[in-house]
Parts: sequence; structure tokens; C-alpha cells
Amino acid sequence: MEMAQGLRLLLLCVSLSPGLTLRCNFCTGLPYDCKESTQLCTLDQTSCMSQAFTVVEGGNITEWTYKGCSQGLVCNQSVYTDLSYKQTYVSSQCCISDFCNTGTYYAQVPVSGLSCSICQGNSASCAASNLASLRCAGVQDRCMTIKTLYVNVSISDVVFKGCGKSNLCERQLEYNAGGARVYTQVSCCGSNNCNQGVQSVTVNNSLNGVQCYACNETGKGECTTPTNTIVSCTGNMNRCLDVVGFPRGNTLLRGCCSKDVCWGLSASLSIQASQKLYCCQGNLCNNGKITSYFSSGSTTAHNGLLIGGAILVLIKGLWTMQ
Repeated sequence: MEMAQGLRLLLLCVSLSPGLTLRCNFCTGLPYDCKESTQLCTLDQTSCMSQAFTVVEGGNITEWTYKGCSQGLVCNQSVYTDLSYKQTYVSSQCCISDFCNTGTYYAQVPVSGLSCSICQGNSASCAASNLASLRCAGVQDRCMTIKTLYVNVSISDVVFKGCGKSNLCERQLEYNAGGARVYTQVSCCGSNNCNQGVQSVTVNNSLNGVQCYACNETGKGECTTPTNTIVSCTGNMNRCLDVVGFPRGNTLLRGCCSKDVCWGLSASLSIQASQKLYCCQGNLCNNGKITSYFSSGSTTAHNGLLIGGAILVLIKGLWTMQ
């Protein structure tokens, strides 16, 4: 009897020992805004899982993500159901090391023969009706048009057309780093070569009461802390941002931005492995003190989000405008 009790006590200690149990990120919510916490797994939960759901019904797309511990019963699977009026996609992936289920995860949506118009130019050159066509592949389930407007003394635009994923649709990506204001609009459609037109991009010049530090690093120390340049934010730009290079921790860009930029869901901006993007709310909160960004009012865009282009595309755009 004493031996059995001792064995049960030993098993209980093992199950409660942080060093011998798997730890996973836990959250439920939108794929691009799932607030992660720590979950301590039980002994039979040997994997960390990310599971995503996408439902398409009546032209509306609903996405959801779950992260947590798993027994491995539904790992690395994709399920697709089509009820004519509603399509449902469910995907899961698992890993077996502590906190390995990090980053943004979407349901893997199959593509069946979608073709989209392709173009790289401006509003005039990409509005033609005789554009070349591209057969989509992988999880590309939408035809997309991405238009970026640069507003300074004059206005210029850049337009991209092609295949993309539905999680990028209808994003409004705006920022102001002091040299120029940049507005990106992503529009999507779901039938063959439906993306032949070019949408308009709304520019809101109304001050919203937020002020942020601003700089654009060109190698001359413009973003060396402290930064004295301040910009008054307009329209949807109600966040302050700080793009930091790692491992040096040097700031590459500061300014105002819209909340979609903070989520990292930009079709013309992605965070590279050597960069992190921090957002905060409150006047002049992007003061270069990285630890201050980890408050309840701050967000960090996930690394490794392949969303097309690179952040340098927009930064270089700012350089050429100055």
C-alpha cells in the first residue's frame, strides 16, 4: 500500500514539474490578433497545436484560430466541406517543443482553377482590360489589387495585381514617418480575372489628436534616440510605431500608423526575420524604449509573415520622396 501511494505521489510530482511537462502558447481569437498566454500541458498532451478555421458564406469570410496543448489526435490535418451555400476549411499543425506553436496560422484553403490578372505599375498602366493572366496555386484563393499612394508635395501611386490569400483582403495600411504619408488599400474578388480595375484610395487629412515621434533611418543617424521630430497623426493613423532591426536593436522607422499595420497584415509590407515592428497607443509613446512597448496598450507584429513585398519597399518609397 505504501509503495502504491509513493508511486502515485511520484507521478503527481512528475506531472506538476515544469521541467518535465510541455508548455505551449494558448489563445483563441482572430488569426492576426490572437493574444497568447502560457498553457502547461498534462502528461498525455505531447504536442503544441495551432488550429485554424475559415468559413466562407454569402461572400463573407470568417476566420478563427485556436492554440494550445494537444494529444496529437488531430495534428497536421486539413478538412474541407462544401455545402454550396457555405464552405468550411479547417487545418491544424503540431510541434513538440516548448512554445513552438507561435506566429500567425491560417486554415489552408485549396484552390481549384482560379486565374487572376497580373500587373506591376501604376493606376494607368494596370487599369487596362488586356492584362496578362496568372493561374493561382497553393492556398491563393483570391484575386487581389494592391494600390499604394504616396502623398507628399505631389502624389504618386504603385499598383500590384495577382493572386493572394483572403486573410489580406480589405486591409487599410497607412503610416506617416514625417517625410511622406503612405496609404495602401487591398481589394479582393473571387472569380477568374475579376481584378482588372483599380480601386480608389481614401486620404483622410483630418487631425485625430495623436502625436508620434517620427524618423526614417537612411544611415545618417536620423533615428538615433532621442528623436526630436514629431508628427501630428491624421485619419485612421491612431497608433505610433517603431520598426527595430535586430540583433543591434537600432530603429529604422518611427511614425504614425493605422491598426492594420500593427497586425502585420500588409500586402506591401512584411516584417523580416531581422526586424520587429512595435505599436503603442498614446501621444509620443514610440520613444525608442523597447521595454515600454510591452504594456497592455502595445502590440508586436509577428515575425515571418510573408505578405508580399518587404518593409524596405515602403521605406525606400519614402527615401525617394524626400
